[in-house]
Amino acid sequence: MTLHEPLVSVVIPNYNHARYLPERLESVLGQTYPRFEVIILDDCSTDESHEILERYRANPHVSQIVYNETNSGSVFKQWQKGLSLAKGELLWIAESDDCCEPNFLESLVACFTANSCLALAFCRSVLFNEEGEKWTMDTEGLTAGTYDAHAFVSRFMSRGCPMLNASACLFSREAYEGIDNRYTTFQCSGDRMFWTLIAERGKVAVLDERLNYFRKHVANTTAYGFSHGINQKETKLILDYICEKGYIDSKMYRGIRRKYLKKCVFELLTDEKLKAEIYRFWGYNRIQQLSLRLEAYYHKMFD
Repeated sequence: MTLHEPLVSVVIPNYNHARYLPERLESVLGQTYPRFEVIILDDCSTDESHEILERYRANPHVSQIVYNETNSGSVFKQWQKGLSLAKGELLWIAESDDCCEPNFLESLVACFTANSCLALAFCRSVLFNEEGEKWTMDTEGLTAGTYDAHAFVSRFMSRGCPMLNASACLFSREAYEGIDNRYTTFQCSGDRMFWTLIAERGKVAVLDERLNYFRKHVANTTAYGFSHGINQKETKLILDYICEKGYIDSKMYRGIRRKYLKKCVFELLTDEKLKAEIYRFWGYNRIQQLSLRLEAYYHKMFD
């Protein structure tokens, strides 16, 4: 496929983000790259989202505004729905509470025009909160450049999600078509599963520019997922997949599992019953649980 000036389909899934929509939509519609369509999905919002979205219906870049009659209960199902409507060779999921620099698309599309083997490209991000405070956060060891699928998944996706959020990423329709839809069954970590499935379909480019602004909320899905053990269970499913596909071996799997559980169960959870449930989910018997807890305790006290 020759990508000279590819059409980009921008999917904007929204739920009750009326206060952020104007900034989000203006930052998308103000892109310096000219060839893009915008598909807006509203998941039965109860705020003023409908009124705000209708102001943009006449914009030539807006191809569709789709309102759900009932809430889907899943942002990942909304991703799937929006992507099924997309016509572009390249795809961008622009979260409704984020924003970006005007040259976001121009810069990331250039990665694809320079390398026809790319499945995914993403940029660095600036995080910001409701008080306007900004800070940066990058995955350790993630340098700018192009990675092959095996190296990227084994080195980075096995340990977390180096894409801070979907808004930082551009990916090819060719890589997306035919991927396993298991990511839509996840409650919290579907993004990590999704990007793993995309990344294994080709090369991955990391752009060393901060073009995405990722809004961090005090009470968000990630915090809820960790406190209720959902993330910890979904992480196992992702790691199982990565191991089964041969990106990591069993020894590396055990090392990652041990390190993860010490931090994301021992340190972050207080409910002992839930802790025990998650340890069992990860395959630890009572003796192994006790050993891991003691190890985590001494690590926290003396490291």
